Amino acid sequence: MVKGRVSRCRYSPGLVPKRGDRRIVAGAIFGVLFVLLFVIVAVAQGIGNPSVPSGNVALVQDAPNSDITTDEFNSALQQTALGQGITKVPKPSDPQYATLRDAAMSNLITERWVAGEAADRGITASDTDIQNYIKQNIGGPSAFQKAAKQAGFSESQAKDQIRLIILGQNLQKAVVGATPPSVPQETVQNFYDANKAQFTQPETRDVREILNKDKSQVDAAKAQLEKSDSASNWKAAAAKYSTDKATKSNGGLRKGVAKGQSEPALDAQIFSAPTGQLVGPFKGQAGYYLIEVDKVTPEAVTPLSKVETQIKQQLAQGLQQETVSEVQASITAKWTSRTFCAAAYVVQQCSNFTPPSTATQGAPPVQSSGAVNPGTAATFPGQAPAALPQGPQYPAAKQPSVIGPGGAPTLPPGTAPPSGAPPPSGAAPAPPPSGG
Repeated sequence: MVKGRVSRCRYSPGLVPKRGDRRIVAGAIFGVLFVLLFVIVAVAQGIGNPSVPSGNVALVQDAPNSDITTDEFNSALQQTALGQGITKVPKPSDPQYATLRDAAMSNLITERWVAGEAADRGITASDTDIQNYIKQNIGGPSAFQKAAKQAGFSESQAKDQIRLIILGQNLQKAVVGATPPSVPQETVQNFYDANKAQFTQPETRDVREILNKDKSQVDAAKAQLEKSDSASNWKAAAAKYSTDKATKSNGGLRKGVAKGQSEPALDAQIFSAPTGQLVGPFKGQAGYYLIEVDKVTPEAVTPLSKVETQIKQQLAQGLQQETVSEVQASITAKWTSRTFCAAAYVVQQCSNFTPPSTATQGAPPVQSSGAVNPGTAATFPGQAPAALPQGPQYPAAKQPSVIGPGGAPTLPPGTAPPSGAPPPSGAAPAPPPSGG
């Protein structure tokens, strides 16, 4: 943990950190469980949009501090630019401006959503919670005050950012739950049966081989080995007759060879030859081969008892992800319908957002995918289907996560939030959110 540093959220008003404090690690704040939980929201039609008050850029109804002011936007825009290494915000005519504007608006709106959803669920962050966070993650009050001053914070502004961090963490806990969901034994068995290949070690063979493009050299090696195929005689023959640099110095021995690891002609002979018998010479792509299989290790299936715990953990994490996806969709739809933006500041999170016409964008390319054989498709919690239906695949619009990375302020590298629900096993770290 890096102590003594506080960095403002890239979309928080009026706080511009110094250059050394602008890197952020959003995944460390909320956990990678929410990184990819973005949804397409269909907002109800026929509801009139309230006008955004003069001097504001957006209105988030029913959220604490529902108005987003022009001053807040300008501060967030500057912060977003600084986060991308741009010291001066480009002019609106610059194509880069639109990207920065949309990122700043998205951050400001999501900040309101986090606070609003927390308020609706009765989730709070007390002054004691903030003090504990400062002690555990920043190094105490004096370190906090020093770091806040260095980053351009007032103390109250810095604490507001920490409050939002805690609200986001508590939202995550409310959605995920304190304990993993229960997975029925039948589901575990079905998963094991459907994915038995994952728990199967294929047959392997230890084989000795001599390779040479000159068949007469391989014939000579065979004549020598027919007198004695001992390990010492193989070592002598391979050193004298083989041109395979990988094996000629160790008696031609290849251990643990699995199907498909050799060129086709050699592979076929290795896996059809009996043990202890010279086979060859036969021609392959690299030349002529002489082989002898020393040992066969049969295929082995790991019993369910040895992988049951692993499977249960994987399926429980999948169930958690499904729950989070459903809640995320509900929360996003709810707050999108309450978010209204001024004409020059409309982003996808606004209910008055109009998706671009595909006629102007051009039709997306057709992506081919393998068909699923009837009766063979089986999907378990957190597991994608084996193949997608064939036909055009249209990219889905993305919404920022309400209770995940990019949805609340972050601290500088090296700091870590209080422990929350564990992320899914094997999940990739969260990338830095766009705009900072």
